[in-house]
Amino acid sequence: MAPVPKKAKTEGELNTEQLAVLAANRSLLAAAVDGDWATYKTLVSEDLTCFEAEAGSHLVKGLDFHKFYFPSEPKPSNKVTTLVNPVVTFLSADKTAALCAYVRLTQFIGADGKPMTTEISETRIWTRPSADSNEWKNVHFQRGCGKL
Repeated sequence: MAPVPKKAKTEGELNTEQLAVLAANRSLLAAAVDGDWATYKTLVSEDLTCFEAEAGSHLVKGLDFHKFYFPSEPKPSNKVTTLVNPVVTFLSADKTAALCAYVRLTQFIGADGKPMTTEISETRIWTRPSADSNEWKNVHFQRGCGKL
C-alpha cells in the first residue's frame, strides 16, 4: 500500500524558520508590485534564474530581463496580493535552502473601474549563507500561466 501523503500545513502551522522564508517572499512580491527595484535586488541573487510567462518557454538568467519591468521610481500600487496555501519546505539538512510554493491572487481595479482578480501558481527557491543567517535570497522561480 502506498504511503498516505501528509496534509500540507496551513500558514498558521509553519514554524519560525519557515515563516522567515515566507516573510522574505512577501517582501519580494511587495517590491515587485510597487516597482521598488532597490528592494527587489537585495532579495534576489545576481544570477537569478526563472521560467515565467513574459519569457515564453525560455530560461532567463540574471537581472537585466527583470529590471526592464521596473519603473525608474517606485510607485506604490493599489494591488492586493494574497498567497493561498503557501508551503515552505527546506531542501537541505542545514536549512540553508528552501522551496516556497503557493497560488498568488492579485486583486486590483481594472481600467474599466471594475474589480479584477488574477491567479497564478509560483514556486521559488531561496538560499541563505548559513543556518544562522536570515539573509534569504531568491535564486530561482517558476510562474505558471494565470487564470481568471
